[in-house]
Amino acid sequence: MSIGPLLPGRLPSTMLSERLKVSLNENARQLVKLQQQVATGQKFNIASESPGAALRTIVLQSSLERQQHYQTNIGTGFSLLATSESALGNVGEALNQAKSLSLTGIGDTVTGAERLALANEVASLRTQVVNAGNTKFRGQYLFSGSYTDNAPFEERSDGQVAYRGDIHQIQSYIDAQTLLPNNFNGIEAFSAITPEFGSDINPALTLQSKVSDLNSGRGLNLGSISITLDNGVPQSQTVDLSGAETIQDLKTVLENAFAAGPLTLTVDIDPASLNGLRLTPSAGTVAVSNLPGSTSASDLGIASAAAAQINGLDIDPGITLQTTIASLNGGAGIGSTTGTGLTINNGGKTETIDLSTANTIEDVFNLIRTLDPDLNFGINKNQNGLAVSSRISGADFSIGENNGGTNAAGLGIGTFSGSTPLSELNYGRGVDVDSSNQLQIIRRDASTINLDLSGSATVQDVIDKINDFETFDGTTLLADLNLGQGVPVGAATLDITRRDTSVVNVSLAGDVTVQDALDSINAIDPGNLVASIDPTTNAIQITDNSGAGPLSIASNAVSDALGLAVTEPGTNNTIPLQGNFVPIKLQATLNATGNGITIFDASGTGPLEIPEIEIAFALGIAGVETGNDSLVGLVGKEPNPKESTGVISLLTRLETALRNGDDRDLERVGVLLDAEIGRMNQVRGEIGSRLKVLEEADNRLKDQEVKLRESISQEFDTDLTEVIVEMTQRQTAFEANLQVTSQALQLSLLSFL
Repeated sequence: MSIGPLLPGRLPSTMLSERLKVSLNENARQLVKLQQQVATGQKFNIASESPGAALRTIVLQSSLERQQHYQTNIGTGFSLLATSESALGNVGEALNQAKSLSLTGIGDTVTGAERLALANEVASLRTQVVNAGNTKFRGQYLFSGSYTDNAPFEERSDGQVAYRGDIHQIQSYIDAQTLLPNNFNGIEAFSAITPEFGSDINPALTLQSKVSDLNSGRGLNLGSISITLDNGVPQSQTVDLSGAETIQDLKTVLENAFAAGPLTLTVDIDPASLNGLRLTPSAGTVAVSNLPGSTSASDLGIASAAAAQINGLDIDPGITLQTTIASLNGGAGIGSTTGTGLTINNGGKTETIDLSTANTIEDVFNLIRTLDPDLNFGINKNQNGLAVSSRISGADFSIGENNGGTNAAGLGIGTFSGSTPLSELNYGRGVDVDSSNQLQIIRRDASTINLDLSGSATVQDVIDKINDFETFDGTTLLADLNLGQGVPVGAATLDITRRDTSVVNVSLAGDVTVQDALDSINAIDPGNLVASIDPTTNAIQITDNSGAGPLSIASNAVSDALGLAVTEPGTNNTIPLQGNFVPIKLQATLNATGNGITIFDASGTGPLEIPEIEIAFALGIAGVETGNDSLVGLVGKEPNPKESTGVISLLTRLETALRNGDDRDLERVGVLLDAEIGRMNQVRGEIGSRLKVLEEADNRLKDQEVKLRESISQEFDTDLTEVIVEMTQRQTAFEANLQVTSQALQLSLLSFL
């Protein structure tokens, strides 16, 4: 720490003055710097004072700020989750009370007044649960998903509760690599919607299909492939497919690769399967192979040895909002949408959805959401079908046809059909058809039949067994056909235009049975004009060997009643003219909306009744049809409705069962309450796990914060002991500097010599 050297000998006064001034200024500057370090606690105020330390300090401070942000996230998440756990604790208590009430209310020992009181208590529990679901913390609703400004649950006067939140989670970083949700939406916490359903509806491949939508929506990562056309002289090309976005792009790129000839290639969609590509050379053969390190040809389903034509494998296009309705079900569509559409029953409200203006999946979604905002519609995880659910707790939800159409089945969202397994009916409890219980039907003529349904696996099996009770065969009376309306055998003749264009008029006068009618037809031209019963369809079929023209039967009272007013336009005389099935006295069928079974009976004019035993109840056909019109059937209820099995729905079901004295439903709800208690405990356990993760992360961040602050202190903070010692030395040097300066600058005579 120099106070400035004084050179020996005579120095010019100006040089000496300048030298002393520099020394004084430097000491003064160093003192000021040291004073600032003491005052601020910082080694430097601008980066240029210590560039290396400044850079290290900036990095460390940035890390510290991120750590502090993570700790803020952890603190917020901890508060939100702790409050959520407290709210769900109240829900758990309500579930336990509800279970106790369900056990108390079951059986004949409970009076109606007692059950009513229990129902009122359950209603208050539901309100308690809804209030817990609408818990608000720091200005946001905890169980609304990402709709934190909206109350998630809306309780209605009929006991139903609609969920108004969404399915999303709010996530925040708790360290550089970890995102952790700090909320549970109403679906996770309260199971507030019905389970999603929807079957595979196999969209067909189109030229507009995107490569990113193939492979069930997972897409294909395409590169180059090798294609060889060979008509004696091989013609090979390596084709880069990486830029293709649609099937049309693939078609264009592949065809352009051989556009200069001499052989060309045609690429289109396989018309037989409508789910893969077809490659056809102009002549000879075509072969497609993968290049080393690539699987593009295999992924596209067109890798093949030389062949006259390559019919590609299924590349499984996924469904998107822009998928056309016409492309569904392998290109078969969903049937005519004109005048049909869907019938949706949700929360006691029935809506008929007209799909006549719908062209795409998005159109279907928009039409349904407009009429019923309480439905969730989306695309399932496999991207091969729709995913449908209801937002209403405490009510049944079903989707059926309208006017006997096929739109619900075509969209894969019908809740009930002939192929529905019996094990799914009755809220998943199934139908016990293999016990000693039989389906009892009290017919309109007061006779009682007991049908053995054992071995039945689907709804259609049950329908078939009911219909088989009066099998359509030769012994069936003509008077029993058409649900007992019969065949007017004396009113007209059966007018048959044969394949040789001749017309025969078959009189059925005096015929009593179906076999009599068959015999009357067979007697016209034995061996050449043959009538029989199709064992598969239970309808009359006619074979004619007279020629190659169309075989037809004119419509009149007789042909209509026998289901024979039809035309066979083909020229193959070995293919019979197929009549329509003629229903007899007892007939079961799916009802017009496709969500229940309808039973017709023409045995008499009394009431048609199916006693309410377990098997009939499970099939939804228990009841009485009191009218005397045989063309009006006993219409069954939907035996396969969807429902939420969450806490709110179960409390509503429990209340209803108590008010109605329904022991069957009380027993069912009691079992579901046990499952919901277990599920709720799992949710609370998941919250506990997240809280533990947050606690561990917070402790880890606090430890890291101590180390970061220590590192920052070493680089940036002032060491007061060291600075004070240095200040003392600087002050001593400054004082000595001043003394030297005062002595050196005293003027004398020698100064001027």
